[in-house]
Amino acid sequence: MRQAILVAVAVWLLGGAPVGGQEIRGRVLDERTELPVATALVRLVDETGTPRSVTLVETDGAYRLRVPGPGIFHLEAERIGYTDLETPPLRAANPDAVYSLDLLMSPNPVELRGFTIETDRVPDEQVDLSVRQMVGLSIASMRYEPIRFDKIQSHIEAGRVLEDVIRWEAKSGLVVSYTTEGTCYGIRGSCLPIYLNGVRVNQLFSGDWPLDMIYTIVIVTPGDGSIVYPSGAILLYSEGWVR
Repeated sequence: MRQAILVAVAVWLLGGAPVGGQEIRGRVLDERTELPVATALVRLVDETGTPRSVTLVETDGAYRLRVPGPGIFHLEAERIGYTDLETPPLRAANPDAVYSLDLLMSPNPVELRGFTIETDRVPDEQVDLSVRQMVGLSIASMRYEPIRFDKIQSHIEAGRVLEDVIRWEAKSGLVVSYTTEGTCYGIRGSCLPIYLNGVRVNQLFSGDWPLDMIYTIVIVTPGDGSIVYPSGAILLYSEGWVR
């Protein structure tokens, strides 16, 4: 699915230290400068290839992921301007341990024209096929068309954030509001859950995802009839996920 290069791994403590639940923590750094790679996306993936936890790297390079239970996992990290990273298999055996793992990412600059990032674009047909496989619906049958890379880039140039993009592109039937639990993308009075690369994210932090990490946005409504997301959902996909 996504070929990534493991540049460096600091320390994996198999024994770990008691913390009341398994956890992986560390820093994501530029391998050349050793500076933090802020807002990189880090995923914990199990043996079947299923993402089990996802997080964004803090401004100081720190990340933290909860481990659902004993097993064999690997980490994936991605950020525009860097080569995708994938660690070797890692065994988590202690049910009450913290594992320390620092990741060094290799810079892979992309060409910039104005504010638009030029990359080895994924064809729309391939994106549509990937979305169809993940959602269980053909694009043509859905109420809203996917919000594609080009449109996302135009919103970035305009200085907009995620909630602006969804409000702008889904003009009818979807209401963006704010609650104590975070941003609500509402249809028929219900807030749609938000998923990043197949992993549900906390509604409170949904507006914090940087747009330049998102390649495609899919809005599934309850009326679309998706078996995977019967109650609807906001689906965010990075470029590596739709390749």
